[in-house]
Amino acid sequence: MATVPNPSPPNGPALLAVISIGCEGVALWWLAAQQPDAGWATGPIAWAAVGLLGMVASTLWFGLRARTTRQAMDQAMQAAQQEAVRTRQMMASSLDTLDVGLEIYDEHDRLVMYNKRINLMHPNLHTPNDIGKTFIPLVRGNIEKGLIPSAVGREDEWLAQRMATRGTRTEPLLQELAGDQWIHTYETRTPEGYLVAVRVDVTDLVRKTRALEESNRLLAQQSITDSVTGIGNRSLFDQTLATEWQRAARNGTELSLLLVDVDHFKPYNDHYGHVAGDEALRRVARSLNDCVRRAGELVARYGGEEFVMLLPGASLAHAVVMAQQCLERLQHEAIAHVASPTGPLLSCSIGLASVQPATHQIPDQLIKAADAAMYRAKSFGRARFEIAQPSDWTIEKDTPRTLVEPANLSPLHSSKLCL
Repeated sequence: MATVPNPSPPNGPALLAVISIGCEGVALWWLAAQQPDAGWATGPIAWAAVGLLGMVASTLWFGLRARTTRQAMDQAMQAAQQEAVRTRQMMASSLDTLDVGLEIYDEHDRLVMYNKRINLMHPNLHTPNDIGKTFIPLVRGNIEKGLIPSAVGREDEWLAQRMATRGTRTEPLLQELAGDQWIHTYETRTPEGYLVAVRVDVTDLVRKTRALEESNRLLAQQSITDSVTGIGNRSLFDQTLATEWQRAARNGTELSLLLVDVDHFKPYNDHYGHVAGDEALRRVARSLNDCVRRAGELVARYGGEEFVMLLPGASLAHAVVMAQQCLERLQHEAIAHVASPTGPLLSCSIGLASVQPATHQIPDQLIKAADAAMYRAKSFGRARFEIAQPSDWTIEKDTPRTLVEPANLSPLHSSKLCL
């Protein structure tokens, strides 16, 4: 680093000046002390001349030393400036080799420096003309260029939020740039008040994280989705039933369940084959799903050829209407079943149960009641629905489900769809 020379004190010129002044003093004393005669002025004039010459010489000597010193200082200053330029160039070159973007703002939030990586991460972010500009105008310009998608349409709000935490965040700021590019911005202030912003490209990390989240979402979705029909599976039904049962018990609302079994499905598989059987199950699932209208209602595959329809908040009357719609919708689907003794089209039997859950009851009781009603529908000729009776709620697991149809069954408790 260049240093300014420190010349030795001008002892020679100063001493000569003192001697010259002394000579002048001697000349004045001589003139005052001696009587004038013919040769009286020779001595004082000589002393005065010597003093005058000494003063001229010391002045020239002083000027020469000053000029030399000034030249040395100019050279040192020039060398210092060159050294500063070299240092700045070396620092800029070093910063340009970094794999992160870097911005430096002074205590007045004016851009002092940025490296090349900034413009490699997102082109046209900065130009040399940006040096000296403050942060807010620079950001507004970048928003206008479309470089910050999250700020478009809400510039003032976004900028206010950005300035509220500028330079004070303890964790990196995740920002989306144009072209689905993502960066982490780390900001810190120096003791002098400068702000150093480091930008790290985390696009690959964000994309991998998104892909992992999507993969997890698909896995979670697959875990509750029936692979054949594409609707909810038994696991989803069990989870939903437990949740809705607790909600209904807490709120004092009703909960209805339809247990749907495809009639004579084994003969269908035997006659048409398992591929056609899977397609028939998909069409049945779509038909049942088309009947759902209310939020929260669920259609799921219970197992084999059985389906369930859970109706939170549904009264018995609403559940009856839903069961009738399911029968009609499946008839409209018109799936041929020449091997069925019930009729030429694929049909189903439905067991319906509705309850206002109480604390001493468990969800399994609702399923058992609907199951008993569904078996009664099969015993009474299939292609119909039956409503759970009080005895169905206490039926034992070993009790036979095949019953004889009573002679005076109320229409509210039994319905057969004519095919």
